[in-house]
Amino acid sequence: TAQLFATTIPVKANKIVESELARFLPDEIILPQVKNLKTLSSYFKNQGYLVSLSEYNPQNSNLDLAQGWIENQFNGRTLKELSSNQAINQSLQTLYFYLKKNQEKALSQFNNIHFYEPDDYLILDTATLKNLEILKNNQDGGRKNSLLEVLDKAKTPMGSRTIKKWLSRPLVQKEKIIGRNQVVTSFCKQIDTMQKLEEVLSQIGDVERIVGRIALRRASRGDYLSLKETLKLLPTLKNILSFHEESEETFNVLDLIKIIQEKITNYSTLFGLLQSSINEDLSSEWIIKKGFDLELDKLRTLVQGSQKEILKLEQKEVERTGISSLKIRFNNISGYYIEVTNPNLKLVPDDYTEQQKLVNRKRFTTQELKNLEQEIIKAQNKIDQVQTDVFEKVKDDVEVYLINLRQLSQALSYLDALYSLTKVAYENNYVTPVFNDNQNIIINSGRHPVVEQKIINSFEPNSTNLNEKENLWIITGPNMGGKSTYLRQVALICIMAQCGSLVPAQMVDIPILDRVFTRIGSGDNLAEGKSTFLVEMEETATICLQATKNSLVILDEVGRGTSTFDGIALAQAIIEHIHQDIGAKCLFATHYHELTELENIFKGITNYHMVSSKIGNKVIFQHKIARGKAESSFGIEVAKLANLPNKVINRASDILEKIKNEHSPFKNIKIKPSFNKQENQVNVFNFQKKESDDKVNVLLDKILILEGKIKQKENALKEIKNLDLDELSPKQVFDFIWNLKSKETFNVSESLKQ
Repeated sequence: TAQLFATTIPVKANKIVESELARFLPDEIILPQVKNLKTLSSYFKNQGYLVSLSEYNPQNSNLDLAQGWIENQFNGRTLKELSSNQAINQSLQTLYFYLKKNQEKALSQFNNIHFYEPDDYLILDTATLKNLEILKNNQDGGRKNSLLEVLDKAKTPMGSRTIKKWLSRPLVQKEKIIGRNQVVTSFCKQIDTMQKLEEVLSQIGDVERIVGRIALRRASRGDYLSLKETLKLLPTLKNILSFHEESEETFNVLDLIKIIQEKITNYSTLFGLLQSSINEDLSSEWIIKKGFDLELDKLRTLVQGSQKEILKLEQKEVERTGISSLKIRFNNISGYYIEVTNPNLKLVPDDYTEQQKLVNRKRFTTQELKNLEQEIIKAQNKIDQVQTDVFEKVKDDVEVYLINLRQLSQALSYLDALYSLTKVAYENNYVTPVFNDNQNIIINSGRHPVVEQKIINSFEPNSTNLNEKENLWIITGPNMGGKSTYLRQVALICIMAQCGSLVPAQMVDIPILDRVFTRIGSGDNLAEGKSTFLVEMEETATICLQATKNSLVILDEVGRGTSTFDGIALAQAIIEHIHQDIGAKCLFATHYHELTELENIFKGITNYHMVSSKIGNKVIFQHKIARGKAESSFGIEVAKLANLPNKVINRASDILEKIKNEHSPFKNIKIKPSFNKQENQVNVFNFQKKESDDKVNVLLDKILILEGKIKQKENALKEIKNLDLDELSPKQVFDFIWNLKSKETFNVSESLKQ
């Protein structure tokens, strides 16, 4: 499409590089032939990108050619920008050498560069795009069940590409966002207009791609016919959009009308050229219409006359030979020939020359037929050459309009994308978001845009009120209770709003975010030697390092990939950092119920839970968020839903009951806040190894005295002290004590009571 976007990224800022690649999803990455870029090439290849090399290198003797191309193609303002940015200038030189070798015609198409900074758009890193399934799903990598599938109702491929671009690069400029919102809101009130617009857009071709092929002289006859049909629709399109001219609202649609109106005369001329020159009958070998070129028409008349001569010759030979079934035929291998069946071979004249013998007939030729064939071939070859020349002239005439056609393609793709957002908003009862400057995220009865499509009429809406008093929510609740769906819908609503879309809710009042970060689910990267937990920590590190007070952070089950003690400690430290040091709005879902104590320590941290209740042996999931913490995670009940064997369920229930009543690893550990003045940190999980060793000694003394088995104390103590308390899970603690009990070293139950 001849569009160039340029930005610079600091060396080793790999996460920013990955985010930019995720925005553009390039088919190919081009690198200069520089030795120290081998590592970078491997880095891109490991991420699954195709990497190609340009012949550019700093020692290249033809650098002046590349620089000359740059100076010829770009205007003074762009050149001034390039002169102060060596990295982008070298990138253009790299592009020059690559295209010079592989697609030289494309070089003339570039004449503008869009300079930008990554934070000129809402930053969505790779993990966020993946976790929220914005462009593709996590099952098979397709677009099914993605946000793109829901929002893309465009009627043209270029409209679909625009929707995809908007989703990967949401806006951060309030005026532009509101501009798109207003257009969609206005269109939603004009359903008749939308229906007419849909009818016209359905007939428009992929002008963006067609123009690209025209520029490279690769366009087919079908491309030019498709362009002609699109141009034919422009007056109708102008009339459909004209209702906005008398409207009090002035927004981007008027810009589209202006482009079409200003160029309509030129487009009429171009339409006339294509209408008169290109033959619509694709089954015909004639590319150029009859009546467009006089010389071509004369040659075609000669060829058609030659065909009449063939028929005359055939009739003449039938009369001369007396063979009524004699035929003169043609194929691409033999050319023209006379065909005679076997019963009539005795009537064949002596001047017939045999060409081919078949099962029940023979093929012949004569000098007269050869002469006529040569005349026809000569005329046909001349027709082909003249037609090619005429078609090339038509291509030249069309290329004059390339700049205008590119403007048109952008306007049409933009309009189609707006139509798409309108259709989705109207059909799903979306509302226009309001944008505030106080950083509050207020969503009344919000819905997940993808999930609600799958469970029509049964989706449970939920509200959100992240404000100064409650800017970090700790959300607890059972699996399948709806925590992940709720987290995602809040992020998706904010992203949709900044794309210019209306949103699935009753009311939305949100700030303009600079970044949206998510850490949801689990996944490893074994190819790079990264475990699930390492990937989790890397994604969390990106959030801790890059999030700002204007960001939205979504965290789901952080810390679950390691031991319980480590996980709780990390989770608390991450919450404290986001809340105290960053100040971002954050939704933090967890099964670590110990973390709910933070509500009592920090102003601004609030507990919420997904409502569920247990009736008998069944858990009822209400999928509703409410104030306070959950009573339980109902893990065993969820396991029942997965049809785990009853024996396993029953055994798990017994173990859980014993852990709760007797053997809980938290029994003698106070899970309450303590304030460390020196480090200025609050620790909910205050479990230090030295203190725990002392507690073990005291407890063990009591146990051994009570059981009268003091002589076994030394061996038991040695065994306990060899444990790595930091790495033990609750299950391992329970198994260890159970093992001691089975050896009858002491009566654990009675001793723990005392």
